[in-house]
Amino acid sequence: MQARSGDPYINVLQVPPLHPLYLRMERVEKLRTIAPRAALGVWFGAMVALGAALLAKHAIALPAPVENARLSGALTELRAPGQSAGWMSVHVLYAECRCSHRIVEHLLSSTRPAHFREVVLWVGSGAPSPALAERFDVRRIESAELAGYGIESAPLLLVVDPKNEVRYSGGYTTRKQGPVMADLRIMEEAQREGPLAALPVFGCAVSERLNRLLPGLRGL
Repeated sequence: MQARSGDPYINVLQVPPLHPLYLRMERVEKLRTIAPRAALGVWFGAMVALGAALLAKHAIALPAPVENARLSGALTELRAPGQSAGWMSVHVLYAECRCSHRIVEHLLSSTRPAHFREVVLWVGSGAPSPALAERFDVRRIESAELAGYGIESAPLLLVVDPKNEVRYSGGYTTRKQGPVMADLRIMEEAQREGPLAALPVFGCAVSERLNRLLPGLRGL
């Protein structure tokens, strides 16, 4: 483009088109600038999602079985033949559950009430510790059998009175991996008249049904 004749204030130069190689280099440079930001955004989103999932796993309460004739009958069969009826506590523990192993440590380190018969229902592929088997009546059981009684999560505490009625069905702590195990207090309060509030069950899904509904809660 040329300046119009007689116009001293305009001096326009015609700019040649940019070379294709330069345009490609410019696009590459823009991608180099955008890619790290995009990667950072993807990483941040993934971390937020992972954090939310981990928080849910550590905060979600699992179902405890309700008292019914089927559960009471199954617990009654845990008594030895000819054994006089008395107070009984049942600890449902899962071999692949870290929360269950914390309960094992507590059971072995605490002084247990002498007038309670304590049974451990051990589910999972791993074997219980020999020390646990020495101090408690440990029974290996399959998850499908537990599910038939309505037991789908662990660790779970059940307290049965001399009439074979379930006085307590619930957890051991007020929160996930809480430092205070309340089983001894619960066992003592269960012997009194009146309702007993159950603690939430924090731990692992044991049954196949619950694992399908809550994937990722096996072996936490």
